[in-house]
Amino acid sequence: MATYTKGFKKQSGDQILLKAIVGIIVVVLAIVGLVFLYQVITDKGDYKEFDHIAEYDEILIQQANSQQIQEYLVYFYNAADQDCLDVQKQVLNLAGKLENKGVRIFFVDLDAVKEGTTGDKDNFLVAIGKGTSFLNQSPMMISIANGQFHTAYTTGETIKGIMNDVLSGTYEPFN
Repeated sequence: MATYTKGFKKQSGDQILLKAIVGIIVVVLAIVGLVFLYQVITDKGDYKEFDHIAEYDEILIQQANSQQIQEYLVYFYNAADQDCLDVQKQVLNLAGKLENKGVRIFFVDLDAVKEGTTGDKDNFLVAIGKGTSFLNQSPMMISIANGQFHTAYTTGETIKGIMNDVLSGTYEPFN
C-alpha cells in the first residue's frame, strides 16, 4: 500500500466501505443497548400481571380447586397514589418472586374494587378490625394465615419488609 508524504496510508474503496459498515453496526448496537437500558430503568411493571380481587367479599375467602387457600397476601393499591408509585417496581418484583416460590399474592385496585352486596365493604373492615379510613392508606397489605385474617400493614417500606420475610421463610405466621 502506498503512503502519502505525511505518512498516511492510502485506502481502497473496499476498506472505506468496510469501516463505514462497521461504524453503522456499532451505532445501531449502541442505540439498541441504550433503548434496552432505558426500558429496564423506567419500567415499573404492571399490576395486571397478577391475580386481582374484584369484590370486598372475596378478599378473605380465596379458593383454589374448590378449597380455601390457607396462606396468602393481599396488596391494596391506588394506581394514582404517589406512595404506591414509589414502591410499585419493588413490590411487583417481590410479588413475582413470591409467586415463583409458590406463595399466593392477590392485588386489589382500590379504585376498582366493588361491593357485591351492599355492606360487603363494612363487613370486610369489621373482619380485619379497621375503620373506613384504613382504605385511604395506600399502599397496604393484609396477610391471611390458617385461612383467617392475621395482620394489616401500611407503608411501602413495611410491606416490602414483610414480603422479603415471606420470601426468605422468616415470616412467622406462614411457618
